Amino acid sequence: MRPTFTEDGSATDLVLAGWRLRVVAAEPAMVEGTLEVMVPPCALAAPDAAADWTVRVREAATSLEDEARELFADRPVLAFPYGGPRLAVVGRDGPALRVVGRYRPDGAAVFVDVDHARRTTDVTVDTGRSRDGRWVDWLVRAFFASRLLAVGWRMLHASAVAVDGVAVLFLAGRQGGKSTLAHRACTELDAAFLADDLVLVGPDLTVVGWPTRVAVPVDLTGAGQGGRVQERVVNGRVRRRVLLSPLEHRGRLGVRYSPPVPLGAVVCVEPADRAAGRSVRPVVAGEVGRDAWGGALARAVDVPAQRLYVGDLLGLTGAPAPLRVQAPVPLRESNVPQGVTAAALRVADMAHLSTVPVWDALTALVPCLGVR
Repeated sequence: MRPTFTEDGSATDLVLAGWRLRVVAAEPAMVEGTLEVMVPPCALAAPDAAADWTVRVREAATSLEDEARELFADRPVLAFPYGGPRLAVVGRDGPALRVVGRYRPDGAAVFVDVDHARRTTDVTVDTGRSRDGRWVDWLVRAFFASRLLAVGWRMLHASAVAVDGVAVLFLAGRQGGKSTLAHRACTELDAAFLADDLVLVGPDLTVVGWPTRVAVPVDLTGAGQGGRVQERVVNGRVRRRVLLSPLEHRGRLGVRYSPPVPLGAVVCVEPADRAAGRSVRPVVAGEVGRDAWGGALARAVDVPAQRLYVGDLLGLTGAPAPLRVQAPVPLRESNVPQGVTAAALRVADMAHLSTVPVWDALTALVPCLGVR
């Protein structure tokens, strides 16, 4: 569906896991990018009075720069170490909070006005910056992620695809092949894409792919797909990946994205054992031992920076109250959830992960990953 026009401008509701957020803009172009990136995982819906919160964005009539510069010079600043919002509290008056922000140290200023009584966040962007959707994008992510995390969802550093209506998670260490397997599944198995880097898993084992920048191995993208090429040395070898936004990923590579689906399988990726100089096959699949499962999951949930980034520390989208009822933990380090298939994928040379026959190795343990 397309955004609905109201007296306030363009209004659309985003719905995810029972939470409903209204997004309102004076002009549709202010929020089009955010809506395209967030659907899926969210679903678009017509405006409804039952919305839990509203984010409204407008362009200032006059420049905000002078006032913002003075405030930043006179206030403590909350900033993230790897980029993103830089925030300073202007003041609070009962349920109302005013914050000044920049998305980068030299970026344009915005003012964010929060009214907890009306459950509304107003974003005023500087003149000439109406198409800069980063603030709305971040607030939308903060609204949904903070609420899901507050009711027991777990955030994982993992990639994921949807096959035959269920999610398959790929767990591995940093630079351990998660992205490669997800993108191979999309191109070779006609899987739908869920996530390249972060997923959220609910108490009922629903998997939400969290939209982030996508990193595709160069040898899987084909020629002429654009994007910035990132080169890093991993274990003495240069690894080259193309960095794409979710919109570029869909448009240039034609990748289908999946809405939330139930968890069906987990694949734990690890280098093969080369102890004692034994030769090993290029790729081998086997059962996941308890220690291996616990270690892989513990590494995956160790994402404190990502949780803080979407944690709504200042309550700009009405940060949820602390959880009063203990929710079931969706994934435990002690055991694989009942009804979920788990497999270990051991790769002799990770540099060849984009070509070794991984699906042939996994089919017996994870039937949905069989070659079509």
